Amino acid sequence: MIEDELIKIWQTSSNQERIKFEKSKLMIELQSSLKRLDRWWNYIELSETILAVFGVLLSTFLLFKIPFILTKIALALMIICAVYLIIKYRGIKKFQPSDLENNYLNYLKKNREYLHAQKKFLKTYFYWGILPVYPIMLLFTISVWEKVPVHLIVIINVATIGMGIYGYFLNKKRIKREITPRIGRVNELISEIEE
Repeated sequence: MIEDELIKIWQTSSNQERIKFEKSKLMIELQSSLKRLDRWWNYIELSETILAVFGVLLSTFLLFKIPFILTKIALALMIICAVYLIIKYRGIKKFQPSDLENNYLNYLKKNREYLHAQKKFLKTYFYWGILPVYPIMLLFTISVWEKVPVHLIVIINVATIGMGIYGYFLNKKRIKREITPRIGRVNELISEIEE
């Protein structure tokens, strides 16, 4: 009964009212999608921060326990790298818009800026996630070469390279599946509102 009445109202409404309804529907869907992305980003940031803090604590502990100079240098560089990672992740938060923007158009534009910052951050993973870590691993490998069994060194290096490659392709997938479609939807809604 209610469905029939809604269909009649829809059929008798003007095109302008239909367009307004479509815009509001698109706004609600986009808002929900952005909230999901924000929860996903917060989860990623939290897990990476926890791993980095764990890495800092472990490296600090090992820094005082392991007597080899090159290993100490590698661990100190790993601590610096982990702290840099935490700062880099936190830096993306400054682009996050608040729900209390002046108007919806400004909110969408801030969201677009935030999405572009996330996209750039994930795209540059090679420079902040792989490039600093591999020289540190090389230094670490050199420092323990004669003190640790070779198969253990190979396993550690292969695991590090594997995690770097996995992170690189995972970030490419995140950009393609999560961020780029939302940027497109935000741009579409911005252009509809500005018309």
